[in-house]
Amino acid sequence: MAASSAASRHASNQARWSRIAERGSLWGLRFTIGCYRVLGRRLILPLVHAIVAYFFLTDAPGRRASAAYLKRVYATPAGRESLGGPPDLWKCFRHYRTFALCIVDRLAIWFGTGDDFEFETHGMERFDQLAEERRGAIIVGAHLGSFDALRLLARRTRKVVNVLMYTSNAQVINTIFKELSPESEARVITVTPGSVQSIFTVRECLRRGEHVAILADRIEPGDPGRSARVAMLGGTVELPQAPVLLAGMLGCPLMLMVALRDGPGRYRVFAEPLAESVKLPHRERESAVRHILEAYSSRLEHYCSQAPYQWFNFFDYWRELGPSDGPH
Repeated sequence: MAASSAASRHASNQARWSRIAERGSLWGLRFTIGCYRVLGRRLILPLVHAIVAYFFLTDAPGRRASAAYLKRVYATPAGRESLGGPPDLWKCFRHYRTFALCIVDRLAIWFGTGDDFEFETHGMERFDQLAEERRGAIIVGAHLGSFDALRLLARRTRKVVNVLMYTSNAQVINTIFKELSPESEARVITVTPGSVQSIFTVRECLRRGEHVAILADRIEPGDPGRSARVAMLGGTVELPQAPVLLAGMLGCPLMLMVALRDGPGRYRVFAEPLAESVKLPHRERESAVRHILEAYSSRLEHYCSQAPYQWFNFFDYWRELGPSDGPH
């Protein structure tokens, strides 16, 4: 009961953050889209910096969460090398700025103007093997780097990737992006709390040799009770069990993919198998799920240490901040 209650509080925290983020960023997003239409990707960058500065100055909880995360990264050897010094306000601003630059890239992709994007890929040969076998995989990502860059790469390499998404907590923003790219909606599988329809849809996609991608670093508001606590960056976090359970139920490989921004229009893409076949024995189910989630969190920790400014969870992810903790 205690674990379930803790997971519920964590999911509630994330749900509140999602609603606040949508209300706070909607006008800025619409304004940025309008300017993007007129100015294009390169000329809009000065405006983006002004918008970033506004949100950075007015978002004290986000600044505190950014600083707390960067301190955790700095505590790792690779993180110290990447950051080059202890976290301060300038590094927190760079964290916000990187998020904004990824949003600009996202607009380019959704507007269909990302033809000049370059990708350096690692581990993609496994997907070529799956294509030969006419098999699909569950792909787990995170709010780390750019998920839309992965979708662009999939289109270029003629891989079909469907995105399993809980959309009710960001309906307005998702509506805007559907307006920008109507064809994208066909590749989104909407998750409805309490419904099993999405499971059958995922199964049909996999049977056709298509892949299904899930962002697996947050507990969705409609699924607070199925999570596991695992170690990450010197603390513990709650991660959803659903992606692992789904791969075990459908008998497909579970892959991790991350696309890290490496400059304007340049991304490094990493693909790694988390499990070629997810086995969940009835008596050892919880430990088997936890083992895979620990592998997932370990790889997230690795990539956060390599690219510390590309972790885009600007809330109390480790549930460690009180009302007055951290910088203001």
